Amino acid sequence: MLIDLDHFKDINDSWGHDVGDQVLFKVARAIEPMIDDTAMVARMSGDEFMLFFPYAGDDPEQGAANAMATATSIKEAVAQPIFYDGNEFILTASVGIALLSDHETSAERALQYADTAMYEAKRKGRNGIAFFNQSIADKAQRQIGLNARLRKAVDNQEFALYIQPQVDVENGRLMGGEALLRWVNADRVTNMPSEFIPLLESSGLIIDVGHWVIRTACEYIRNFIDEGIWEDHMRLGINISPRQFNDPQLIDVIEHSLRSYEINPAYLNFEVTENLMIEDVESVIKKMAEIKALGAQFSIDDFGIGYSSMIYLKRLPFDWLKIDREFIHNIHHDPESRGVVEAILAVSRQYGLHVTAEGVEDQQSLEILKTVGCDTYQGAHFSMPVSVDRFREYLAA
Repeated sequence: MLIDLDHFKDINDSWGHDVGDQVLFKVARAIEPMIDDTAMVARMSGDEFMLFFPYAGDDPEQGAANAMATATSIKEAVAQPIFYDGNEFILTASVGIALLSDHETSAERALQYADTAMYEAKRKGRNGIAFFNQSIADKAQRQIGLNARLRKAVDNQEFALYIQPQVDVENGRLMGGEALLRWVNADRVTNMPSEFIPLLESSGLIIDVGHWVIRTACEYIRNFIDEGIWEDHMRLGINISPRQFNDPQLIDVIEHSLRSYEINPAYLNFEVTENLMIEDVESVIKKMAEIKALGAQFSIDDFGIGYSSMIYLKRLPFDWLKIDREFIHNIHHDPESRGVVEAILAVSRQYGLHVTAEGVEDQQSLEILKTVGCDTYQGAHFSMPVSVDRFREYLAA
């Protein structure tokens, strides 16, 4: 069993390693009563503890139940407030468990299995417990391989920008689109964003790729202008993750791209999710203001499913709000979803925000959006994300 303290690095960074060591000592003391005399306990490194139980039960089912009970007790013990030097520390733990039969594998392999399970617990949001199984191992191996290929993909320029058109709800006029990252590897296999974007984030490669996205989006707009098919009312949405937003070079990259391609900053609409608002809100406001001072716009993406608070709409300088597809998908047969959409539109009007509905798939949903007064929409009803050449055809039509 491996126990890893979530975000423990924050304590070392904020209070120093001496305080961190004292907190670790208190965590170890809290864990001790949760285990019996037969167990072996060791601090592996940093904020990670290893527990070895020579006997967990008479059969796999009993062993799993006993291991879960022990892990739960340990997790609850870790979660108790720790007081040191006038400060209170609240910790959580991610626990990975590997159950092995007699002489099934080496100690090294057992530790590897528990480590894989522990990272699965972290992947699912931390403060959890995960058991090792072959499915988790296969997934971990795929991610390692995918991560290696991603690094080559950056060097080999295997990424492409697709664009999903955004359309005026009332009259069907094309209003621009949202730029979406796609990865087509050397074998012409398209990898799903849900697979590779989290890896770009965790590896830090999202910074370099994000710079490329901004430059490429500006290049596309410049080409559309030169071809006489881009109109002043149009905007191109660019997604910015929290890690990208915190990149010290972000504003310089935006400024340089705007100058290099000589485009109106108002053509760019940076889309951020509600996750950004759980960071330092004052710093977020300051940086958004600096980017808006260039002339660009901001959208709050996937509104309604995260940590949203109406106070964010009041304090942060958004121009657009995007209603999450979950509410749009059910709008024509779920009164509650329609009520949520109408409430979001009412609040948006109060704060002077334009609204885009995501995931519009049929005419019936579009008609309801017309009735309730939504501004623009995107979704399969008009078009899925398309290549830049296909989007060019939409612009020229």
